[in-house]
Amino acid sequence: MKKVKVIIVGNSHVGKTCLISQYLDSSFQLEYQTTTAPDKSIKKVNISNTEISLEIWDTAGQDNYAIANKIFMKKADIALIVYDITDKASFEGLQNWYNRVVEINDKKKVVFGIAGNKSDLFEKQVVSTEDGQNFSKNINALFFETSAKDHGSVEKAFNGLAQEYYHQYLERQKMEKEEEKKMGEEEKKEDNVVLDENKHKESVIKEEKKKRRC
Repeated sequence: MKKVKVIIVGNSHVGKTCLISQYLDSSFQLEYQTTTAPDKSIKKVNISNTEISLEIWDTAGQDNYAIANKIFMKKADIALIVYDITDKASFEGLQNWYNRVVEINDKKKVVFGIAGNKSDLFEKQVVSTEDGQNFSKNINALFFETSAKDHGSVEKAFNGLAQEYYHQYLERQKMEKEEEKKMGEEEKKEDNVVLDENKHKESVIKEEKKKRRC
């Protein structure tokens, strides 16, 4: 089974833990609980008839947990960066969280997603959908608007990222195989050149021996 590491990052109080709870067991936490240490959950999904194990890491949003977060953010396959559509500061913090992820990961191998959370509080929205979409486009990320009270929106985000990761994973495998094939063909050509050179040398030596006999 293919294991995929998913990290959920963003400022405090944006609803990261609530999103994970809703995705895992369709539950919503009424009381806010601050995440003080990275926590891992497992969710198995089927993508294109392939079972994938999502290892979902919930991280703390406070700066004083930055060192601990950095350890668990390494080797990420998927990074979902969450902001609160009713909190401008959480949106302004997206770039910082993105920078933290790419600082310790190869961004070419990470599928990024941006989630504008708490979409159920649309009457208090201060960050427009367009702003979220534009930021996502700038960093080549998928964009979602989610509500931890709405399982459909949460599932769409997580499964959408999983599907994109699997698609890119297959593309990388295909490219690697093509590269290996190309290298093998080049090595074969080089071997043939060496073989031809050796044959030519043997032919020259034989001719020289014949001339000496004559």
